[in-house]
Amino acid sequence: MSVIRRSMWTTVLLGAAAGCAGENEPAPGPSAPPSEIKSDPAARLKLNPAPPAAPEPKKGDEAPKVEGPKAENSKPAAAAAKLTADELAAIKELPAAEQELATQQLVCPVSSHHLGSMGKPLKVTAENRTFYLCCDSCEEELKANPKAAVAKLDKKGN
Repeated sequence: MSVIRRSMWTTVLLGAAAGCAGENEPAPGPSAPPSEIKSDPAARLKLNPAPPAAPEPKKGDEAPKVEGPKAENSKPAAAAAKLTADELAAIKELPAAEQELATQQLVCPVSSHHLGSMGKPLKVTAENRTFYLCCDSCEEELKANPKAAVAKLDKKGN
């Protein structure tokens, strides 16, 4: 027990001596009495010289511009969405003439899933418009409310 106490005190004393070293060192440069420093601005400058000027930045040394986070609604959903390789492969199962239209539509107007995310997209016609759905269950919902799906297409600009 006494060994632990001695080692603890030794650690505290060494830590205090090492930690306090250099804290009370005077500032470099000529020292002047405090009364002289208060009245003489030149004496203050000697004790607290101005920091050296920063080097001039060179061309190409400019800091990168930082942009804040973008709002989710800053871009339309269709422009922000990108199809994966699997989704594109499913769209490629459509006839060649229809592949570009499905790629431009990008998103199912019923479920908002990417076209091709559930296999080959389904070509449908509702409200005198032809477009694509992601799956059979969306076709059932389309039959129940075709105007809502067409309204989503119009909203997205497809």
